[in-house]
Parts: sequence; C-alpha cells; structure tokens
Amino acid sequence: MQDYQKIFLEHLEKLELEISSLYKLFAQKFPTHKQLWEQMSNEEISHASHIKKLSSLTEEGKVFFDERKTKTYTIKTVSDAVKSTYQKVESGQLTLLNALVYSINLEDSIIESKFYDYFSTSNHNINATINKIKQETREHAQKMKKALEEEKKRR
Repeated sequence: MQDYQKIFLEHLEKLELEISSLYKLFAQKFPTHKQLWEQMSNEEISHASHIKKLSSLTEEGKVFFDERKTKTYTIKTVSDAVKSTYQKVESGQLTLLNALVYSINLEDSIIESKFYDYFSTSNHNINATINKIKQETREHAQKMKKALEEEKKRR
C-alpha cells in the first residue's frame, strides 16, 4: 500500500469518527430523535473500526484498495463540512429540520462517493463487512428521510 493510500484511509476513519461526534451532538441538542442519533453515532464508530481493520488487511495484502481518482482532499472537504456543522449546532444556528436535511445529504454524499467500493477481496467475511458498512450508510439516509417526514408532519 502506498503512503498516500494510508493517508486516505486514515482520513476516512477520522471522518467516520467526526460524523459519530456530530450525531452525538445532534442527540443532545435534538432529543426528539435521540435514540436514532445515538444508534447512528454508534454505527459510525463501528465503521471507523472496520476501516482501521480494512487498512491493516490491505497492508497484509488480504484486501486490495484502489481509490481511483478520488483524492484525500475529497474526504477533507466532507470532514471540514462536518466540523463546520458541528460548530453551527453548538452555537444554536441549526434547527432539527436543518440537522435532518444535513444528515441526509451527508450520508447520500458518502454513498455517491463510493468510498467503500474501493476495497476488494475474495474473502467472504471481509466482503460481508464492506457490504455491511455500505448497507448501514444507505439505511442512515433512509432513516433520516423518514424522521424528516415525521418532523414535517408535526409542524
């Protein structure tokens, strides 16, 4: 694995942890959906752990990683947006509806970026882990869309 690929994976792991922190903050600030935010936060921590493991397996040659044309700055851009949103939430600049919409867009952008399609292996268990991350990310977006619709009906 090349040094730039290690850096890419470190940034991806860090991004998942930043998203987890954001969702924890959402749980505190918007308790109407506290259980959902906390569940998603925990799953993001799990994703970060899986990325760390996938990185190790890539180092061992058990997983192939090809980030294609995606560069580290792509992840950094998403990361910067997450940090900015965190600050806005802390200062009371975001409403619950804003948080839900942001979360949908965030999860959709991760899906569209296909970060987890960059891993390949013939190992069934490792593939199951990769697919689990992708599925949970899709489910996050779906759950947020459902919560957004519920919230709109309340208003």
